[in-house]
Amino acid sequence: MAATSAPLDAAMTLGPATTAPHVGATHAPTLTPAEIVRRFATTAPRYTSYPTAPHFRADFDADAVRQAYATARGPLGLYIHVPFCERRCLYCGCHVEVARDRSLGGAYVDTLLRELDVQTTLTPISADRPLSVVALGGGTPTWLAPADLARLCAGIRARLPDHAGCEWSIEVDPRSLDDAGAEALCELGFTRFSLGVQDLDPGVQRAIGRPQPAARVERIARQLAASAPRDGLNFDLMYGLPQQTVGTMRATVRAAVAMGPTRFAVFGYAHVPWLRPHQRGMERTPLPDDAARLDLMWAAREELIAHGYLPLGLDHYALPSDPLAVAARQGRLGRNFMGYTDRGQAQDSDGKALDVDLLAIGASAIAQVGDAYAANTTDRALWAARVDSGTPAWARAYLRSDDDKRRGAVITALLCDLRVDKAAWTARFADHGQGDFDEAFADELQALAPYFEAGLLRQDASTLAIQGDGWLVARNVAAAFDRFLDGGQARYSRTV
Repeated sequence: MAATSAPLDAAMTLGPATTAPHVGATHAPTLTPAEIVRRFATTAPRYTSYPTAPHFRADFDADAVRQAYATARGPLGLYIHVPFCERRCLYCGCHVEVARDRSLGGAYVDTLLRELDVQTTLTPISADRPLSVVALGGGTPTWLAPADLARLCAGIRARLPDHAGCEWSIEVDPRSLDDAGAEALCELGFTRFSLGVQDLDPGVQRAIGRPQPAARVERIARQLAASAPRDGLNFDLMYGLPQQTVGTMRATVRAAVAMGPTRFAVFGYAHVPWLRPHQRGMERTPLPDDAARLDLMWAAREELIAHGYLPLGLDHYALPSDPLAVAARQGRLGRNFMGYTDRGQAQDSDGKALDVDLLAIGASAIAQVGDAYAANTTDRALWAARVDSGTPAWARAYLRSDDDKRRGAVITALLCDLRVDKAAWTARFADHGQGDFDEAFADELQALAPYFEAGLLRQDASTLAIQGDGWLVARNVAAAFDRFLDGGQARYSRTV
């Protein structure tokens, strides 16, 4: 197994960029990647929020959530969840609804727009707070008929001001899109397309219930790339699937690179059949064990780095010109319910970090507005009924405390930048009466002793940094700062 290239160094979003973030090593790295996995691989959250969604509460204070919306002043984003899929892929862990009758889409779009009306009465909307990002996810957003999708986009633009730099992104299933549909997406103003590729090997595709000829993926990808702005195409790949080998993984990555994406997300498959019973359908073929998963992930990593892609955070790769790579170099890489994003944070006139206020509409959509997380019900009928009554469709919510925010800042920095600027953290949270970083997290740093001893972490007075191949267990390190973990980690995916 070859040694990894060093992750792209980027300054933590809490502080200014530095050119030497990894300083003051406690021990030099000595473990091979395989040894790191054997010693430290476990399960942990992916931390697209902190606290994570399982800790949101059904007995939340709705008035307090409304107040968080009313006082929010951050940059504005919008997420739209479309739950429909024509068929369910066996690996899927998302909230989806299998439906072949696309006439359902018209009523769903009607309700989405009514919900947007409800949402925009809760939070200030003005010309000086324009949309910075609109993202359609699912499910399969391209399941919607072109006319319904066009009506949805027009309705959003009529209700929310955007600007020339607003990113309009959509998740695309190449199987549900023909040439006319691809052309329509570009005409609607989408500027980023995320294609769910997963794997291009026919044997793997059969094992996961997702037949998808490479020629079809290539045709759609090239059509979208030709019409989209530069750096507007990204692919999702997955490792840890049945029938995958190092050879098939390398072949998939090489074929995918040739199709022209500037960004890749390479996710580890999370096998949780006790939560997603349909995943048992993949157990007809043995799943790769931890060692095999590492080999698969490493093969993809080596291929992408060899083709000029820079590793970012846990599982993303981007060409140097891609906005995600630019954000990482500038210390602006963010993480939220959309995953890694260059639109996750901004700064006010005083240079203070501001999280994007992410409105969210659709069944199961999760919003992050001010200090509130608010998750819609997953029941589509109940969601529609609540929206039609003029009320938010929230089923669970959470209001972040000061302690949540200070811990969340550490977790985000570790997963985005692989380092924490202690002085910047202390300056940001000094008025919370928590003392400096080392004092506030003395117990957590002590719990991380095995990672220091293994040379995977280093620190000095100014920096806590993951070093060498410690990025493999960055989620483990982040989890040390999570006060909610109580041993009930079966709901989470493997850290490698």
